[in-house]
Amino acid sequence: AAGVQPLPGAAGWRLSYPLNHADRADELIVMLGASYFRALGQGQTYGLSARAIAVDTAGPQREEFPAFTAFWFERPGPDARALHFYALLDGPRVAGAYRFVVQPGQDTAVEVQARLFLRAPVATLGIAPLSSMFLAGENQPPAHDYRPEVHDSDGLLVAAGDGELIWRPLTNPAQPFVTSFALPELRGFGLLQRDRAFASYEDLEAHYERRPSAWIEPIGQWGPGRVELLQFGTPDETHDNIAAYWVPRALPPPGAPIDLAWRVRWT
Repeated sequence: AAGVQPLPGAAGWRLSYPLNHADRADELIVMLGASYFRALGQGQTYGLSARAIAVDTAGPQREEFPAFTAFWFERPGPDARALHFYALLDGPRVAGAYRFVVQPGQDTAVEVQARLFLRAPVATLGIAPLSSMFLAGENQPPAHDYRPEVHDSDGLLVAAGDGELIWRPLTNPAQPFVTSFALPELRGFGLLQRDRAFASYEDLEAHYERRPSAWIEPIGQWGPGRVELLQFGTPDETHDNIAAYWVPRALPPPGAPIDLAWRVRWT
């Protein structure tokens, strides 16, 4: 594996791949800022983001943003259909090592394997966090905009281990609020972009109809916990105002390892 240390002033890196055309490399995934990353499936344009971890996103504590400080890449062979790379995460209260496997396709999948260590207690450790934007939509039409809908995602879908499906439409609220869904076992959750017709958005620049949904699938048993949804107001579409993540019911003491794995489908 070849190691890459982030250069001073560099925000991250991007990977290209012939995703939509055999003779042209398209942007496939970008690791950009702290532990944020975004990926694309065929015919998609960038929308919502994923993160490696979320620390005290909601609540009275100040949120922290642990960052990737180094990356290592396995050089893919000529017939490779996946990219393997590794990353080192560092933050004031959380540190860890990550392994990523990126599999491009109609739905691009990013497998994430993490070993985390708490340096100090954390009130809310968000696993597999997603960040998105909702300005206006079917349930909250825009007041002064010709576009019928403006959002990267329009709802949270949660799949419980017993097969129950929970759907929560997103809003652009006047005040921040948090909704949580406690589950004994999680099958998956995601922020979805359901409307796929141009007429739903009428935006020739943003093309919200091409923005992906992101679906989180636990690999292995995560045990009991809750999906937490944070929503707060935004005056325009340039600010992410939606976050969703899994919170384990219990965490080990500082210094003990936390081993988790999941898959993000950009679909």
